[in-house]
Amino acid sequence: MLEMDRILRPEGIAVIRDSPDVIDKAAQVAQSIRWTVQVHDSEPESGGTEKILVATKTFWKLPLT
Repeated sequence: MLEMDRILRPEGIAVIRDSPDVIDKAAQVAQSIRWTVQVHDSEPESGGTEKILVATKTFWKLPLT
């Protein structure tokens, strides 16, 4: 996730499809580096063994004083 943060431009999107455990851990990391996170269930054919993470890198701005 940190390498993707370095490579992606602000508002870039990463889509990850993996087991629920991996997706939950990746979502925690993405939230800690200030990305917006959406977790979706996979198709019914996967039998609930996969989830999809859609993480969007945010654009950081300095607060106006």
